[in-house]
Amino acid sequence: MKQAVKVIIRARPTANFASKNIKLDPLTGTISMNYDKREDFGVVNNQTDSWKFKFEKILNNASQDEVYEASAQELVTSVVQGYNGTILCYG
Repeated sequence: MKQAVKVIIRARPTANFASKNIKLDPLTGTISMNYDKREDFGVVNNQTDSWKFKFEKILNNASQDEVYEASAQELVTSVVQGYNGTILCYG
Protein backbone atom coordinates (compact mmCIF):
# COMPACT_ATOMS: atom_id res chain seq x y z
CA MET A 1 0.00 0.00 0.00
CA LYS A 2 1.39 3.40 -0.98
CA GLN A 3 -0.42 5.76 1.39
CA ALA A 4 -1.93 5.39 4.86
CA VAL A 5 -4.73 7.97 4.54
CA LYS A 6 -6.27 9.44 1.40
CA VAL A 7 -9.02 12.06 1.30
CA ILE A 8 -11.01 12.14 -1.92
CA ILE A 9 -13.97 14.45 -2.47
CA ARG A 10 -16.82 13.58 -4.81
CA ALA A 11 -18.79 16.68 -5.72
CA ARG A 12 -22.09 16.50 -7.53
CA PRO A 13 -23.25 20.10 -7.86
CA THR A 14 -26.97 20.61 -8.21
CA ALA A 15 -28.93 23.39 -9.89
CA ASN A 16 -28.84 25.24 -6.55
CA PHE A 17 -25.08 24.76 -6.08
CA ALA A 18 -23.41 27.79 -4.50
CA SER A 19 -20.98 28.30 -7.40
CA LYS A 20 -20.55 31.93 -6.39
CA ASN A 21 -19.15 30.90 -3.00
CA ILE A 22 -17.56 27.49 -3.65
CA LYS A 23 -14.93 26.87 -6.34
CA LEU A 24 -13.77 23.34 -7.15
CA ASP A 25 -10.40 22.86 -8.85
CA PRO A 26 -9.98 19.17 -9.75
CA LEU A 27 -6.57 19.80 -11.37
CA THR A 28 -4.95 20.98 -8.13
CA GLY A 29 -7.27 19.13 -5.74
CA THR A 30 -8.41 22.30 -3.98
CA ILE A 31 -11.73 23.68 -2.84
CA SER A 32 -11.97 27.42 -2.18
CA MET A 33 -14.85 28.79 -0.15
CA ASN A 34 -15.75 32.46 0.16
CA TYR A 35 -18.22 34.07 2.51
CA ASP A 36 -19.52 37.52 1.68
CA LYS A 37 -19.27 39.52 4.87
CA ARG A 38 -22.00 41.97 5.63
CA GLU A 39 -20.41 45.39 5.75
CA ASP A 40 -22.00 47.59 8.38
CA PHE A 41 -20.94 51.22 8.49
CA GLY A 42 -18.66 51.85 11.43
CA VAL A 43 -18.38 48.20 12.52
CA VAL A 44 -15.06 46.38 12.26
CA ASN A 45 -15.51 42.80 11.07
CA ASN A 46 -12.30 40.76 11.27
CA GLN A 47 -14.14 37.50 10.65
CA THR A 48 -12.48 35.10 8.21
CA ASP A 49 -14.14 35.34 4.82
CA SER A 50 -12.30 32.72 2.74
CA TRP A 51 -10.96 29.21 3.21
CA LYS A 52 -8.96 26.86 0.98
CA PHE A 53 -8.75 23.08 1.41
CA LYS A 54 -6.41 20.65 -0.38
CA PHE A 55 -7.25 17.00 -1.03
CA GLU A 56 -5.64 14.09 -2.84
CA LYS A 57 -8.32 14.24 -5.51
CA ILE A 58 -11.59 15.97 -6.34
CA LEU A 59 -14.04 14.02 -8.47
CA ASN A 60 -16.49 16.45 -10.03
CA ASN A 61 -19.61 14.77 -11.50
CA ALA A 62 -17.70 11.46 -11.65
CA SER A 63 -19.22 8.09 -12.47
CA GLN A 64 -19.25 5.19 -10.00
CA ASP A 65 -16.42 3.54 -11.99
CA GLU A 66 -14.26 6.67 -11.70
CA VAL A 67 -14.94 6.85 -7.96
CA TYR A 68 -13.98 3.19 -7.48
CA GLU A 69 -10.78 3.52 -9.52
CA ALA A 70 -9.68 6.66 -7.66
CA SER A 71 -10.61 5.66 -4.13
CA ALA A 72 -11.03 1.92 -3.63
CA GLN A 73 -9.29 -0.13 -6.30
CA GLU A 74 -5.80 0.07 -4.72
CA LEU A 75 -7.22 -0.64 -1.26
CA VAL A 76 -9.23 -3.66 -2.42
CA THR A 77 -6.12 -5.10 -4.06
CA SER A 78 -4.13 -4.59 -0.84
CA VAL A 79 -6.86 -6.25 1.26
CA VAL A 80 -6.79 -9.29 -1.02
CA GLN A 81 -3.01 -9.42 -0.44
CA GLY A 82 -3.56 -9.54 3.33
CA TYR A 83 -3.33 -5.90 4.43
CA ASN A 84 -6.00 -4.20 6.54
CA GLY A 85 -8.02 -1.46 4.92
CA THR A 86 -10.96 0.80 5.60
CA ILE A 87 -13.07 3.01 3.38
CA LEU A 88 -15.16 5.66 5.11
CA CYS A 89 -17.87 7.40 3.09
CA TYR A 90 -19.98 10.30 4.25
CA GLY A 91 -22.88 12.05 2.64
